Amino acid sequence: MSKPDRQTQLRLGEQRLEEWGVPVDAGVAALRQAAGRDPAADLAIAARLGAHPDAASVEALTALETASSDKLVRKEVKRSLYRLERHGVAIPQGTPTTPALTIPPPAVEGYLSAVDGSGDQLVWLAKPRAGGLAHLFAVINDPNGLREVDLSETTRKALRAARHQLLERHEIRMLEVDWRYCDFLIDRGMRWAVEKGQPVSGDYPRLRSQLTKQPVTEMQPLIFTRLDVAAVRAQPQLVTESAKLLEEKEFRTWFFDRDALKPYLDEVLEAKSSPLILHPSQQQERFRVAVERAIEELFAGEMRASWVRRLEEMAYFLHESDRPEQAQRALAAALALKAGSRGGRDIDICEQLVRTGLAAFLQMEEERQAEESRTSLVLTPQQAMREAQQRRR
Repeated sequence: MSKPDRQTQLRLGEQRLEEWGVPVDAGVAALRQAAGRDPAADLAIAARLGAHPDAASVEALTALETASSDKLVRKEVKRSLYRLERHGVAIPQGTPTTPALTIPPPAVEGYLSAVDGSGDQLVWLAKPRAGGLAHLFAVINDPNGLREVDLSETTRKALRAARHQLLERHEIRMLEVDWRYCDFLIDRGMRWAVEKGQPVSGDYPRLRSQLTKQPVTEMQPLIFTRLDVAAVRAQPQLVTESAKLLEEKEFRTWFFDRDALKPYLDEVLEAKSSPLILHPSQQQERFRVAVERAIEELFAGEMRASWVRRLEEMAYFLHESDRPEQAQRALAAALALKAGSRGGRDIDICEQLVRTGLAAFLQMEEERQAEESRTSLVLTPQQAMREAQQRRR
């Protein structure tokens, strides 16, 4: 595995600071308050502090160096201290006497599952309490919103057991992530459900108030803190390889059901049952046209934004599950779908989902019709014409 690149990490760190609401002209106090939460952000903070020529910057840098174990961060601290010294700021020699930054454990913990084929995702929040944990359980759907939410008392041991059971019995892994992102997803899901008039089991604002009083933080998908968008866009082969995502077990439920494909399936079946006997090449052409229309329409409109978000979520899940190449493919597909104007056309995973789904339902329908014809005493006009044609050959 290649070593972390300073410029790439700096960009990621600046992006993280922007997400946290730390402006580019933030003072030393604001930068110091944001330190200790993420190595990439710490790298950007160290670089910024080098542009503030005063003693407070020196104190913040020496505290950051003491608290951090990241090599890039510690090197950046030394680089910034050197810059400050060149600008006439006194740099104490020897071991820093400034107390190390204290990084308290998060008051609330967050956990996320992968997104399944229907757009459902499990989201947990947990907060330590005397003698146990307050555990908030939520199911959200993209694009329909929050489905259910509940709060219960549990223990650390029971929470670990629940994660293990989900993984062992159902192959559902719950990743530990920034709780504020989980909070944002649940809150956004609640708003979606209200807007769409969808029923929700549970009262999230009331339950949330038992965990935190902080306002909800609007956040970007977490994958943008892990991958460089420009670098992903510069590799077009990632989009053409995106169907390889369907080999991952988390994508085993990613398929279209019969109702979603019905208009396109009916179009193909109508051509097959037409009084006109179509040549196989003509039937293949009808199938191709139906497939292309499905690829465009099923990944367009409101559902395009939903599929983009699902792929972004899966990109982060894959990245944090030590599958960086698949994470890049998922993000590349999301970026291509977001930028495109023809739905899922030319995006390998989108085309594969439609083609395999239509082919499977078409085969099942043909098998059903064949079985009916074997047991029926009445010939349809189409069957009679086909038999007449075969006798004339």
